[in-house]
Amino acid sequence: MNEKLIKYFGVPKEAYSYMDVMLSKEEINLIEKIQDKKYTYEELINLIEKNFNLSSEEFLKSCYKRGVINKEKSNEQIVYKSSNIYTRLAYFAQYEVDLWKSIPEEDRIKLDKWYVEKYAQGAIPRLEEIKKKTRKLIENAYFYTIHETLELIDTVNHELYIVPCNCKSISLRCDKPKNVCILFEKSINSEWDRGWGKPITKAEAKEIIIMANKNGLMHTSEAEQAICNCDGCCCYPIRASQIIGAKGIWPQRRYDIVWDKKKCINCGICSKICNFNAFNKVNKTVSFDENKCWGCTICNDHCPVNAITLKKIKDNHE
Repeated sequence: MNEKLIKYFGVPKEAYSYMDVMLSKEEINLIEKIQDKKYTYEELINLIEKNFNLSSEEFLKSCYKRGVINKEKSNEQIVYKSSNIYTRLAYFAQYEVDLWKSIPEEDRIKLDKWYVEKYAQGAIPRLEEIKKKTRKLIENAYFYTIHETLELIDTVNHELYIVPCNCKSISLRCDKPKNVCILFEKSINSEWDRGWGKPITKAEAKEIIIMANKNGLMHTSEAEQAICNCDGCCCYPIRASQIIGAKGIWPQRRYDIVWDKKKCINCGICSKICNFNAFNKVNKTVSFDENKCWGCTICNDHCPVNAITLKKIKDNHE
């Protein structure tokens, strides 16, 4: 394994055998030449023209789109630098699905585990800031009900676009719908700026939310960048939160789930839809374990007899 690539692209041992699948020879060569330096657009174009027999502008555009190169704002101008395997892995799994699936499952599982652990470690400083009340949000900050999510769409003043869920694309732990992440962030290094995503109307966004809800996907958002529709087995914020002990804080629990045993008809729909196995049906009888519940609220939308209601948590400032 190339030592320069390991160093400058942050390659973990779990990915050593697959760098020639995830990166082209030219991309690897470019990373080795850039190392930890930063270049203006013109400087990087010149570097490519001197060392590669290909269209410099198209190659740079492709590297940025594929998450091989990142942009950075420096002194009021955009500069370019090498990205890292953490960023590249997400785009690889989202948009080169067949190649990602061609990697043996046991190695995909190892890469997924590495990814979520790295994500969790990166969230720890932000979590500490939240506890000290010097920071308000981590991405996917709050659980939203379906009604709140639909209302949120009406308030967004940016163009919406849809992309595949990176959590479900990398983890492949379930077969629930993947093309369900609604984004409105278009700054540098966003999927939109890189050339991904399909523009959608607010009406189309609402249809996606309703479809996701029917398929058991919970809704999280911070009302500033995205609306994510994910599940308990794949969701990286959920899995990272479990690792660092942030349940209830990230994503923030905004409602307590109230189950009325007397109203319950033991249909078991809640047990099938719950992302955390808080509802279970055993011997034709439903039970609810409050300790397992994260307060995602999706069970409330699916109970046919209103045996599940929501109680807003007091002093929950957003």
